[in-house]
Amino acid sequence: MVWQHGIVLAMGLKSDHFGPLVAKVCDCLLRHGALQLPEIVRRLKLPPGQVKNSLLVLIQHNCVQAFSSTRGNRMVTLYLAIFDNVLHRLRFSKFISVIRADIPESEALIEGLLQNGRLTFDQLVGQTISKVPEGTIRPARAEI
Repeated sequence: MVWQHGIVLAMGLKSDHFGPLVAKVCDCLLRHGALQLPEIVRRLKLPPGQVKNSLLVLIQHNCVQAFSSTRGNRMVTLYLAIFDNVLHRLRFSKFISVIRADIPESEALIEGLLQNGRLTFDQLVGQTISKVPEGTIRPARAEI
């Protein structure tokens, strides 16, 4: 389990980056460990749709992992907060400055991943190309 001060820090980060609703869901998972969707809804007394959307945001940004497990004789989906990944958001500016110094051509790519979480290849390429300054050569799709 995560220490109390760590949970407070994680809550502040999630609230700043994603809002209070997502922060509540993350807090619940950090305090209680892996939970099913109905358990999270019951503990937070929030509508299932809002909890599900919050979980999707957290999964998108690699702050929560969803996995299947057997309980009794049936399969259930559990959600688990990944505390270290939540805290990595504190280091995003450092990641960008290191990339800018060492491999500046990758800065837009890494920045897109840090801001948007998981992206498909096409989304990542589109995001990166849109940040290329006007007048520079854009590689053809086959070159990427």
